[in-house]
Amino acid sequence: MLLASWNINSVRIRLGILDLWIKKRNPEIFFLQEIKCEAIDFPYNFFKKLGYESYVFGQKGRNGVAIIVKKNIIEKEDTINIDNLNIEGQARFIEYYSKKLEIYFCNIYAPNGNPISNHEKFNFKVKWYDNLKGYLSKHIKNEKKIIIAGDFNVLENEKDVKDFDNWSEDALGKLIIRKKFRKILGLGFTNIVRQYYEPGKIFSFWDYQKAAWQRNYGLLIDHILCSPNLLESIISFGSDHEMRGKERPSDHRSEERRVGKECRSR
Repeated sequence: MLLASWNINSVRIRLGILDLWIKKRNPEIFFLQEIKCEAIDFPYNFFKKLGYESYVFGQKGRNGVAIIVKKNIIEKEDTINIDNLNIEGQARFIEYYSKKLEIYFCNIYAPNGNPISNHEKFNFKVKWYDNLKGYLSKHIKNEKKIIIAGDFNVLENEKDVKDFDNWSEDALGKLIIRKKFRKILGLGFTNIVRQYYEPGKIFSFWDYQKAAWQRNYGLLIDHILCSPNLLESIISFGSDHEMRGKERPSDHRSEERRVGKECRSR
């Protein structure tokens, strides 16, 4: 099974690049963040023609998350949950439970939090991370199988950008936010990228400005985490950096992890 995550930065204008990527990777489940449309305007038929069902929590013009699932995985007992993480009307969290796989799939788009001088924005990010930790701790306590992926908007390691000193007072690199992320890892989650790449060897975001892509001036702010009872099921991890170089790309690239059959219910 291939699971993927991608901050698509407006789904309706990236359908061409999504079509190329889906036909190349053929993922069973993938997450999209920052879809920038309400659920009613989401391109359901585009994904349906490719063999998928879409579960969407959208917001007009900004934010928004979606989980796209192959039809052969879906069962009647599957559930969708939008928890209290979507506070202040911001669409940043959706969870899909697969009865067939017995896994909770959580797709998140964490607040950016900038500028730090805007205390309302930054404090909202702190509160949101606290809520996320509280929610996930319940799953861990009950020994559920969980995959949480998306745009965390955090530089966990100082090497996740080439000049961290310039980001230490940014909401992506601020120590309090990095500690919030590490407290989530402290629940027992593993950040899959760390199993395959040393810090500084891979990025997930390149700004549209200042030729960031051409200079490979990137940041690693997107992650895929898994609960302890799924760690041994992982058999590979990769990223499609080349998608960032396509025409009209998202400023993020997709990343995917493959899990073995042993994660499926028997």
